[in-house]
Amino acid sequence: MNPEVECYAGSAYPEAPRAFTWEDQRYTVIEILHRWRTPEGVGFLVKSEPGSSFFDLFYLTEEDRWQIQPEGNMIIKEPSQTKPSHQGD
Repeated sequence: MNPEVECYAGSAYPEAPRAFTWEDQRYTVIEILHRWRTPEGVGFLVKSEPGSSFFDLFYLTEEDRWQIQPEGNMIIKEPSQTKPSHQGD
């Protein structure tokens, strides 16, 4: 089943996720903490309600589908894909 994500799309899709459904629970995005792009698509680390929950939402452009991972864990499509590190900043 393809996860359901409601997203704002101004000049491009997706620009900002607004809400999503994960494991039959609807979550509202209250803050986008981080955004990133890869050749496969675009990702968002979000804080959501209920429960001040953290999720990674990743949109796979060519497949036109979303991946959702709870607790801010990195979604890995392929073993070589990693999120940029900010260590030492």
